Amino acid sequence: MSDSSRAQAGDTRPRRTGKSDKLERGSRKRQLVEVDDDDYDGMASTTSNGDGVRLSWTSDSDDKTTGQNIRKNAASDRTSSKRPGRGKKSRHDESTSVSQYLKSRRQKFDQASTDPRNLALPPNYDGIAELANDAADADDVRPQFKMGPNGEFRDIRLSKSLGVIPAPIAQFLRSYQIDGVAMMHEKFVYQRGMILGDDMGLGKTVQVIAFLTAAFGKSGDSRDRLRMRLMRRLERSYPKVLIICPGTLIRNWERELNTWGWWTTEVFHGTKKYDILSTAKQGRLEIMITTYKTYAIYESEINLIEWDCVVADECHQIKEAEADITKAMAKVNSLCRIGLTGTAIQNSYEDLWSILNWANPGMIGDRRTWIKKISKPLKAGQSHAATWAELRLGRSTAASLVTNLLPRFFLRRTKALIADQLPKKRDMVFFCPLTPLQAEAYANYMQPGDGQRFAKLVSPCICRDKKNPHPKCESCNAAKADKNEHFFRKCVNSLHLANHLAYVIPRNEDSPQDREKAMAVLKQCLPDKWQKYYKRSPLVNYADPELCGKWKALENILKLWKKNGDKVLIFSYSTKLLNMLDTLLTSNGNYSFCRLDGSMSYEDRQKQVDKFNTDPNDFIFLLSTRAGGLGLNIVSANRVVIWDPNWNPTYDLQAQDRAFRLGQYRDVDVYRLVSAGTIEEIVYARQIYKQQQANIGYTASNERRYFDGVMGEAEKKGEIFGSKNMFTFDKENVMLKRIVNKTNVAEALSAELAGLRMGEISLDNTATAATDEAEVKHLLEDDTNKDLDDEVAKKNFLNLTRGTVSKKFERTDPITAILNQVGVKYMHNNSEVIGSSKVEEEISKRALEAGDEGQQVRPFEASGQGEFIFRPPMDVCRRQFNSMAKAFGFKSPTDFALHVERMNQQERRDLLEEFYTTKLASVELR
Repeated sequence: MSDSSRAQAGDTRPRRTGKSDKLERGSRKRQLVEVDDDDYDGMASTTSNGDGVRLSWTSDSDDKTTGQNIRKNAASDRTSSKRPGRGKKSRHDESTSVSQYLKSRRQKFDQASTDPRNLALPPNYDGIAELANDAADADDVRPQFKMGPNGEFRDIRLSKSLGVIPAPIAQFLRSYQIDGVAMMHEKFVYQRGMILGDDMGLGKTVQVIAFLTAAFGKSGDSRDRLRMRLMRRLERSYPKVLIICPGTLIRNWERELNTWGWWTTEVFHGTKKYDILSTAKQGRLEIMITTYKTYAIYESEINLIEWDCVVADECHQIKEAEADITKAMAKVNSLCRIGLTGTAIQNSYEDLWSILNWANPGMIGDRRTWIKKISKPLKAGQSHAATWAELRLGRSTAASLVTNLLPRFFLRRTKALIADQLPKKRDMVFFCPLTPLQAEAYANYMQPGDGQRFAKLVSPCICRDKKNPHPKCESCNAAKADKNEHFFRKCVNSLHLANHLAYVIPRNEDSPQDREKAMAVLKQCLPDKWQKYYKRSPLVNYADPELCGKWKALENILKLWKKNGDKVLIFSYSTKLLNMLDTLLTSNGNYSFCRLDGSMSYEDRQKQVDKFNTDPNDFIFLLSTRAGGLGLNIVSANRVVIWDPNWNPTYDLQAQDRAFRLGQYRDVDVYRLVSAGTIEEIVYARQIYKQQQANIGYTASNERRYFDGVMGEAEKKGEIFGSKNMFTFDKENVMLKRIVNKTNVAEALSAELAGLRMGEISLDNTATAATDEAEVKHLLEDDTNKDLDDEVAKKNFLNLTRGTVSKKFERTDPITAILNQVGVKYMHNNSEVIGSSKVEEEISKRALEAGDEGQQVRPFEASGQGEFIFRPPMDVCRRQFNSMAKAFGFKSPTDFALHVERMNQQERRDLLEEFYTTKLASVELR
């Protein structure tokens, strides 16, 4: 059984803009247009019954007339009271209102459903002789797989909904998939909505097809190809289903539907759109498939049909309440709405509200209430500086969300269910230093300069109150636009500089405007050296290792992987950076590689994947994080490099899953490269923050509280929010190392509460095992390894493997040793940083049990009387005191004690703050 048929469609695929963005949805003269939609451009609509046979009941002239009638009806309905109102609405009303025609459908169904016979039960096939006989033989069933089934060949009856999963399909489903099918079918029968939020790779597509098989009352054999036509002839009720998905997934849906059964499907795309709508309205198809972009353009026409069920694949695309696609999807003419996504919470808890509200309009309250009652308490309770009251409210809110609200509309399972079928995965994050030239350029760019405009407004101004400007004030609006544009440009350029200095060097092929902007940045970065790099060929700049710290690290690692027979995926979200890596690999000449980016068609992408998976000589695969993270199976690779972190953590996680999925038989190592001290640290830190928020929303887990800041709270920016944090450069220290250590120390001081032995807590996530010395020696003796050719560097490098330096810097393998040699001073395992701790669990438990006394005190801070709430053991006190003496340069702990004795309480508190925030990372606890 293939991975595709076992567990498909577990990947997030963001939309790409295309030519259709220029089309106006409100046009009165709607034309039949080719929609350049994602990667499904140029593909004509198809009509098939799963066997590739075209079905035709009416002449082209009949369809043309029907299409004209549909267009006429759609135009009149735009001004009809039956359609959604076109008047102005507030943002609040726009995101929470329910269309009148949906209210009418709901009212009619609820009234009729008092009689159970009026529920959306499977169709009644009684009395149809053609369907009464058994299937011809066992070969006349679908699916057909070479691998054995997971269970017995028997029907599975869904007790709560009177549905049946037929034996040919049921035998290949896992138990958790059967649970998903049961919940979806129950929602269908009672015409409600839900979100299937299973983790990537758990087979959401397969579960939907099994659910639809039960909803249509199919048997999983060849008789299923007759059902629709026979029911239409007898004028019996028969379901109509709409599937909306990203363009890159249309072929996947067609393939999987054909694999798992017999279905009459149409793709609403190309020049036959109105013919297909006519077919659907007359009940001559079972499933119509379209894309989000096409649906948004033809929303009025599509919603003239009363769909029995709408399935929205990758439904997180409707997370933004004010987005046009979200507003269009809110008008879907169906009471049963099934959303599929592996990333229901991407950036905030409002993402979850958006998709839940789409699935069940008006049933979970309005957005304002959600923010007040759910989002704010959860975020405040996760702050490192949270008070007992905030912590208690946050943890209780999470528990209530997970146990009371979500089970009604949301079902999520993780890959832990199939962990026994997967190899191991290690997700390491390395904080790479910039090269000296790169650091000079970055530091110069971070100088205030024209950044002072952040704090200014253009004058003169008619507004008296700058905090509440007049909405028509041109000066304020111009200043805001200027500020936003400048902020965005500075943010983008900072990310470019953190990755490769050649990013900001003008090229001849750039437009004059882009060249002018790039030249200004280059002169600001290298005021005395810019001419040297401007005059050089771009190819020379790309290949210059002094312009890119990450390449200096990766170049040496690739040699080790090549020798070991590994295959490597390298992801970047920038096509320009992929061009640079392409040049670097080409200039090296030792590595064969493939490439995939958003400019390639879906068919060409698959060809590249097939070639890489089958050709043992292909060593590296360069992929765009967005294009390469979309439904691709690249299990031949066992090493994954995430070159640049994305603000949205789901993109990086999906990229990893291209290699780490069913069908992978080797352990997978993931290496994320983050430029230390730069804006990339903030990007990755926010990934941690968002992943923790998602875990809390899904499972009410007691995540470790690293960050003081609270997203969206202007007064609580902490370490990772706000422009000041983003545009600060500290090449000597790794911010996240300090933050992780701060949390470790705070938990150590809380050990008495937890009843744990925390004295041996490690303040650095480095290991003590020896490195493979022979492998390292081989690398060092390689003539081509120019970066390791210095004798002093070799000596220091080998010392890492001999135990002659402190355990703090010992590494576990040649990779970490190589990275240490090029200056990587900190690394950690992402899966170990994200998650709960026993101390945090005990603190949360105490917060939930505590009364109102002392609720404004912070668990990780001192009380008003100056005493620690949690008294650490005396040996911990002595060890940290000795470390402080060393950190502040005293010859002995006695000298330091005499100094502290002369300090007042405030001075002592300031000293402790300085130690835990700036000094601790550079010393060992003695």
